[in-house]
Amino acid sequence: MLDSALISKITSSPALPWVGAAIGFHIVNIFLGFYMGFFKRTKPLLRTHLAGYIAVVACFLGFLVIQRLHSGLTLWEILIFLYFIIVIPLSKRWDVLLHALISIVGLTLLPVLVLLQL
Repeated sequence: MLDSALISKITSSPALPWVGAAIGFHIVNIFLGFYMGFFKRTKPLLRTHLAGYIAVVACFLGFLVIQRLHSGLTLWEILIFLYFIIVIPLSKRWDVLLHALISIVGLTLLPVLVLLQL
């Protein structure tokens, strides 16, 4: 059971909205990628998928700026950001399922950012 003090500490984080937005954009982008990978891959969908990725990275940058201003950055936050800007784009050249798996790993790393602040 989660302690109320722990919940209040998590929700009081000034960077939490940025991580929440990044998680939301990333979930939508993963589903769009699955649709493109298995059903239809058109140019407008590819542009939308790219825009979703850019939205995730922009939210992540917002998180990093807020985090830097309030408590400083840790090595883990920088490594997770590098995962998003290096590994995920590189994986799109590989198999579609491998790219999806690497993106889902990125999705599991986003909540870790909130947990690292505790």
